[in-house]
Amino acid sequence: MDPLGNPIAERIAEKLAAYLGPNTSRVAVKTFTIKALGRGPETLKLEDVPQLQAALRPMLRTFVGRAYAEVLLGQIGKELGL
Repeated sequence: MDPLGNPIAERIAEKLAAYLGPNTSRVAVKTFTIKALGRGPETLKLEDVPQLQAALRPMLRTFVGRAYAEVLLGQIGKELGL
């Protein structure tokens, strides 16, 4: 597996991996960090997480459903102390 180079990005990918698989979760974090922030996941800071969560929301709704997407995004925020 290709590490994301940032502990925050890694924790988000680990949380998503249970639902998307490890490779897809890493690609999702990388892709949506670049899309939402205009920079790679290695630069992700805690204050960037809400923006990343907002970018991930539509994709997660497709994969896990609207209600559980919100639960999962909430769990990510809680785990990171947000």
